[in-house]
Amino acid sequence: MSDPVSLIVSREPVPRVAVGPTKAKDPHLAVVYATASGEVDCFDGGRPMTASQQVFSRYRTRYEVDLRPRSRTAVLGRNPVVSQDGVHAFEVKVDFSFRVDGSEGAKNLVRAGIDDALPVVHGYLVRRFHGAGQRFAIERSFELQHHLNQLCAQPIVLAEGLVVYDCQVSVRPDAKSLTYLESLIDAGRRETLGQADHTPDLGNVVRQGELEAKQQELRIEQAARQAEALRGVPIDSESLIRQYMNTHPEDAAGAFEMLRKLEEARFATAELQNQRALELFQAMADKNLVQAGDLEVMRHLLNGVVMRAAGGDGTAALPAATPQLPGARPWDAPVGRLAPGPAAGAPPRTPSPPPPYAPGPPGPGAAAPGSTAPGTGAPGATAYAPPYAPPYTPTLTQPVHPGPAPVGTSPTPAYTALIYLALDESAKDCLAELNRGLSDLHAALCAAPEVSAGLRLSVLGMAATSEPRLQLATVTPAAATPLLTARPGLSYTHAFQQLRTVVGQDVGVVKAQGGQVLRPIVYVVSGRAPDEGGGWRDAHRALTDVETNPAAPHVIALGLGQADPFAIRAVATRPEFGFMAPPHQDAVSAAHSCAAFLRDGVVGYGRRLASGDPQFSVGPPDGFRLAEDAY
Repeated sequence: MSDPVSLIVSREPVPRVAVGPTKAKDPHLAVVYATASGEVDCFDGGRPMTASQQVFSRYRTRYEVDLRPRSRTAVLGRNPVVSQDGVHAFEVKVDFSFRVDGSEGAKNLVRAGIDDALPVVHGYLVRRFHGAGQRFAIERSFELQHHLNQLCAQPIVLAEGLVVYDCQVSVRPDAKSLTYLESLIDAGRRETLGQADHTPDLGNVVRQGELEAKQQELRIEQAARQAEALRGVPIDSESLIRQYMNTHPEDAAGAFEMLRKLEEARFATAELQNQRALELFQAMADKNLVQAGDLEVMRHLLNGVVMRAAGGDGTAALPAATPQLPGARPWDAPVGRLAPGPAAGAPPRTPSPPPPYAPGPPGPGAAAPGSTAPGTGAPGATAYAPPYAPPYTPTLTQPVHPGPAPVGTSPTPAYTALIYLALDESAKDCLAELNRGLSDLHAALCAAPEVSAGLRLSVLGMAATSEPRLQLATVTPAAATPLLTARPGLSYTHAFQQLRTVVGQDVGVVKAQGGQVLRPIVYVVSGRAPDEGGGWRDAHRALTDVETNPAAPHVIALGLGQADPFAIRAVATRPEFGFMAPPHQDAVSAAHSCAAFLRDGVVGYGRRLASGDPQFSVGPPDGFRLAEDAY
């Protein structure tokens, strides 16, 4: 709305004494008289009274009302027209005209006492348009505009004496609704464009898929042709190098370099195997384990080792019968039994006292080095005074010879302990901690030659198959640090079968070097249940049964993460050898405790052996408990 519009231009009392001519009336004005009681009247279409009429008149007030038409524009902002959804609103703008409806309208205007005519007209328009938008959606503003123009097409006489006519209505959504409609239009535009792009995009995908399928088909055909061409080619180093030369004729230098490296590797391997075989033969000869009748057998064995190292099949003609070694000693005679007597014709031999037996290294609660009485370990630890083992005859095939002792170390201890660490490589989250523990163990043994001298250490990585990460050897600065590698699967069966083979061979090799060999110790660290369920028990029994396996080790089992406590208890050869991490402990921290347990246990046991004490005590790793208590 614009400024106020007052149609009553003057208001004055009616004079009683005529002092001059009566005031004339403008053509666009109507004169209205009002009595003291509020009655109004208009004479001769709005002409003023004469002087004589004024003297005797009962009217007290004279009004002049403007009859000229007025035009204005109104925007219904404070009273918006709401759309059909009840949320959005229309912006309605009205151009209209109004005037006083003659002398009768002037009387009604004076009677109503209206000073400003615009609120009256505005109120009429608001009432007229109220509720009209509820029939139209916000998108149908033009239809609403047509409807409102029809509503006010005819002039309307108001009770206040005003005539409203010539209304022209324009309708559009308000600012909020415009934003909403623009979003809808933009979304529709994107949908239209997307539908237009869909057809060529779909065609591109189909064509690309056909091309990839054809390329895959060609690759399969090429691989089949290559497989057919290589079907008769022997799979050995020379054949592979020859095939490389055929497929890469431009790289003749590279093929010759590969052939040179192959020959160098074979020569180095042959030299190493020959040296180890000679050392084994020398050690057995020094211990009177080789007699004259055995030389032919040993010659064939050494020839086979050298032939395999040089790339041959290692087969050599053996004599019809393999004579026994009459000078071989049984290993660790059991309690109540004597070692077998000497062979016929051999000189009598004074039996030496049987060597002590130690099933495992000390744990965190290990007794102090030098202690000889059981039970001297920390609270909760179990000390063992070992019994004697059944007799054992060394196996001579594929020996594993430990590395030479470092220069300047202390004399070889009286006892030698064989330690095997079988670690789960399928628990990939734990490998970082276990590898760190192996590195710390390697560093600790290298820094103390007098400790490592009595130990032989081997590391086995367990997964779907078991792979040696460190062959049995004395740990010296020259020895490589074992490194575990993440692999899928977990088979106890494969690990126990491999241990059954290598432990027996290693015992024979180490005993041939002299000294008293203690019963081997196997640490098994498992992060989950094995894949074969309970099918591993036969392989475990073959490994640990002293009746069928004279070199049967004692097994200490550690379970963490998703390991099965029943399996851990069954793997351990004694109830007090099986430990489980608490269920609330995460696998990484449990692996850290296992790594510290292995490092401290092996190093501590080496110190006790260096002091001449083969006894040991076993306590759980930090935070662990017995596996049978975790059922």
